[in-house]
Amino acid sequence: MSIFAQGLTSKTREAYRLFYPMAAFLAAVSIPLWIGQYLGFFDFGLNAQDHAHEMIFGFALAVMTGFLLNGVKRINLILLVLIWVLARVLPFINWAPTPFVAGVQLLFPISLALLVGVPLFRNAKTWRNLAFAPILAAFTLAEILFQLGQLDYWEAGQARGILFGLNLVCAMIFMMGGRVITAVTNGAMQALGEHLTPGKQSYWERNGFFCLITMVLGDLTEISILSIIGGFGFFMAIAIRIYHWQITRLWKNPQCLWLHIGFIWLAVGVLLRALGHIFGDPFSILGIHLITIAALGTLTLTIMSRTTLQRIRSPIILPEIILICLASLSFSILFRVCMELLINKPIWGIISAFFFSLSYSLFLIWFFLHMRKKKENKRN
Repeated sequence: MSIFAQGLTSKTREAYRLFYPMAAFLAAVSIPLWIGQYLGFFDFGLNAQDHAHEMIFGFALAVMTGFLLNGVKRINLILLVLIWVLARVLPFINWAPTPFVAGVQLLFPISLALLVGVPLFRNAKTWRNLAFAPILAAFTLAEILFQLGQLDYWEAGQARGILFGLNLVCAMIFMMGGRVITAVTNGAMQALGEHLTPGKQSYWERNGFFCLITMVLGDLTEISILSIIGGFGFFMAIAIRIYHWQITRLWKNPQCLWLHIGFIWLAVGVLLRALGHIFGDPFSILGIHLITIAALGTLTLTIMSRTTLQRIRSPIILPEIILICLASLSFSILFRVCMELLINKPIWGIISAFFFSLSYSLFLIWFFLHMRKKKENKRN
């Protein structure tokens, strides 16, 4: 076997080096472009459902891939990157047949389930790690539902697929809370001479997961009472978990603060979505944006930064530029809320898009500087 072939079949743990910057670039570019189209400055022929699809199946799945994909053959990683890029580009090519675009977009979650979900399922020693596998596999089902709508086989397919994908993002964030945020919080508590109670964390994690399943069933079947009960139950599980993290004692610790803020946004977003089934779309729409822009945005920036530092063996302390990224994202969230609630919407949307793009652009600069620093350290 040639050296080139050996390189392609050797395993790598550096999927994050490709998928983190790709996710950040998509976030930095797509939101300003979407806001520009929404305000009528230009037209790419994409609608709100296409935008939501890219944030869930493009951005969120790319971050999950960088976080979870370890020990993969280089050839498989290269193919996965190519599939992801094609899935993002093809919708903009007018001559690309719609079934072909649908097939490529569906191929990414299928590949991810095989490369990440199957190993997680085989090696899982706890129910928390085992839960990641079916969640990843379910993204394929969500993509199928969306594509059925795109291909005009099911009128409600796009909406169902997006809501299902959104709920899976909530599930992934919730489960990562047990894997990442609880560990960071427990470390901070130990520095104060205390520790979290493991039993309470596991209890509310399990109950929250069952409430989330109830909410998913309600959204898929349009049985509002299930969505309401599941949504309020899931909100309570998140809120109680936040309470047990004792965030009022750790608010001065930025390593915990932004992880906790992301989880608080998740709780508020889930609550508003549940209220939307009672009071109507304004609550639902705001809830969806708080889950995607606020919760997902805050947690992805924080977790991508932490795991990058961990994998290049640097002290896991959020640098000043990442804190600026998170502050910029907070401004984006504030103006996005103004866009939903106040008059003169265009200006709020433009400002929100600017700060959102700025936050991920700064992350990209920091990421590439650290990768360059890592190479220089290896040479020396």
